[in-house]
Formats: sequence, structure tokens, C-alpha cells
Amino acid sequence: MSQDPPSGLPATESGLFDPAKYQMCDSVGYLLQRAKNTLAHTVEQEVSSLDITHAQASCLIMIATGRAATVTDLGRELNTDMGSVTRLLSRMEKRGLIERQRRDADRRVVDLLLTEQGQALADRLPAIFCKVLSQHFSGFSADEVQLLKSMLRRVIDNYSG
Repeated sequence: MSQDPPSGLPATESGLFDPAKYQMCDSVGYLLQRAKNTLAHTVEQEVSSLDITHAQASCLIMIATGRAATVTDLGRELNTDMGSVTRLLSRMEKRGLIERQRRDADRRVVDLLLTEQGQALADRLPAIFCKVLSQHFSGFSADEVQLLKSMLRRVIDNYSG
């Protein structure tokens, strides 16, 4: 069954997502979630040899690349509540992977810094993430991966909340 909108109309105007025809297991949202969970599970297995979790690995990468410089940034990137982020960071800090520093100019802002040990782990993670992606995207062409990334960015950009 094709899910392309008729006549090139946007999905919202084409009836592409018809409640009368909705089947959860064929839903884009369901499939995206399953794909995300499968990738996360595989990463979890791969990073366990480093004695870290998938969530900790993601945090290390985000901090190392500058994607998340503060606790607030990290909460937004992980799309999770600040309590969960704080607990995650506390575990990472106890392990000596990160340091949290309050800004002098605004004590409410907490900057995140990798320790030497945290940076050493972060340096190993791109190879692990690429191994997992290569496994899950076996048989895909470079153009197909680029198209998927482009479409996912559009989905994210369409979210205005």
C-alpha cells in the first residue's frame, strides 16, 4: 500500500493519514520508535564493554562535540526532564567522566565539562556509533541514507511546539 500523498499535496491535505485506515504496526510513528529502540539497544550492547550506558555515551558525545554545553542543553537534546538529567549526570560525575561548574555570572547555569577520562571515552564512541549504523543500514545506498536524514529533519522542523 503506497503512502504517498495523491497529487503531491501535503500530507495534512491529502488524507494520507486516515484514521479509518490506521494500523499501528504500519504507522510511521510506530516504525520510527521501533527503529530508534533497535539502534539504542545495539548501542547499549556495544558500549557495555566500556562500562557505560547508551544514555551516558550520548551525553559524552553531545558534550564533546559542543552540542550540549549546559545541563539545560542536555535536557533539551535528550528530550527528558531535568530530574532524570541530573541523576544521569550525578552518576557520570561519580565515575569521573564529567564535571559540573556553575557560571560566576549566572549561578543558575551549570556548564558541563569532560574530564580526561570522559574525553578518552568520548573519543572512542564515534567508531562504535558508526559500527552500529553500518550494521543497521546494511544494503542502503549513501543517497538513501541522505534522503532519510533529510526527511527526518523535515519531520523535526515541522514540530513547532
